[in-house]
Amino acid sequence: MALPPLPIPAKPDPYAVQSREAFYDCPWIRIRKDAFQHRAGAEGTYTVVGFHRTACGVLALDSEDRVVLVGQWRYPLERYSWEIPEGGGDPEESPFDAMRRELAEEAGLQARVWEPLLYFNPSNSTTDEEAFLFLATDLSPAKGEADADEELMLHREPFVDCLRRVMSGEIADSLTMAALLTLQARRSGVAEPIGAALSERFFQKPAEHPSPSRARWSSL
Repeated sequence: MALPPLPIPAKPDPYAVQSREAFYDCPWIRIRKDAFQHRAGAEGTYTVVGFHRTACGVLALDSEDRVVLVGQWRYPLERYSWEIPEGGGDPEESPFDAMRRELAEEAGLQARVWEPLLYFNPSNSTTDEEAFLFLATDLSPAKGEADADEELMLHREPFVDCLRRVMSGEIADSLTMAALLTLQARRSGVAEPIGAALSERFFQKPAEHPSPSRARWSSL
């Protein structure tokens, strides 16, 4: 049974934006500084990081209920990380198309069955990043080649063991954690598959339906 929506105030946005200034842009991120006045009286600036691409990931399960993991060095963290296959979807590319490509490139696999698993915002205090996660099953080999600057390892780990590694902190990638815990919630009966309206976005190009946060950049 679907839950009723959580309550939202009648006037939820307390910020009156005085100006917006863009001061950095590259193929991956853009940064702007907004001057605002809060309705409580405070004035200040808010620095926002925007992502040109959508964060996409796929929880690929084989016939033995093992998760396909990709290992790689994560430069910002200075640590090695085991993750589900992930990638950035172009604004003119649907999350579904992005992850079909990434699954082939990173894991050399394709899937016959794809299902939207979860939509979320990985870091909503400073960024407008959107993440789309899929569940993929009925796997088979596919041709693909990783990017030139990627050194990847592949490993298949039982789903239950992946959950244990999340709880121990050994698996700490946010998309991987969210995908594993979402599937566990569904299997335990706590959650149901996401609704049709949200599911549609997984198969649409972000440029065709920009979120309110992404639409703000068009005025700069």
